[in-house]
Amino acid sequence: MKTKSTFSAVLALGLAITFTGCGSKSSSSSSSEACFTTAELTEKISICGKQLKYPFTAADLGDDFYLDSYAQKSSNGAMIDIFNKDGVICAFEYYCTPDKVDKDQPVKAILYTPNDFNKDAISIDGFTANDNVSVLKEKLGEPEISVNQSLTYTTKDNGKLEILATGSGEVSSIYFIMEAPEEKK
Repeated sequence: MKTKSTFSAVLALGLAITFTGCGSKSSSSSSSEACFTTAELTEKISICGKQLKYPFTAADLGDDFYLDSYAQKSSNGAMIDIFNKDGVICAFEYYCTPDKVDKDQPVKAILYTPNDFNKDAISIDGFTANDNVSVLKEKLGEPEISVNQSLTYTTKDNGKLEILATGSGEVSSIYFIMEAPEEKK
């Protein structure tokens, strides 16, 4: 479990040092303003069929889901994997120390790395990791930033959805930051 948590934390750190931007709902629009609030984008996301509402906790997903026993320190606080009967689904980020993480605390970010068993575990308006990123663009519009295989959508209230894909358009990770961490001074 600790190895999976370490991998999730390392991937999250790499994704955290990326771009900011905003999407437009229509691919023909040239607007540079974000189209969604964090709550609106969160409500487009489901985890294993459980529709999310912003803010949400791990407990809101129900008894079929449980947090790993080990939370790892991340650049913004703590990361912890969430499981169901099939195995690890994704990692949740909390802006607290690892010893303060619990299932009743609001989740601040979701990090999802698809694998063979969980490619359809996370859905964004019907888009899953089984789909090419072009399907996501049909659902959410063109991202404000699209560099190489990185797509970034921001929300009106500073949330951010980042998708990394392979050259063929296959999803390699999704990082949804619902609340930006406070700037460290």
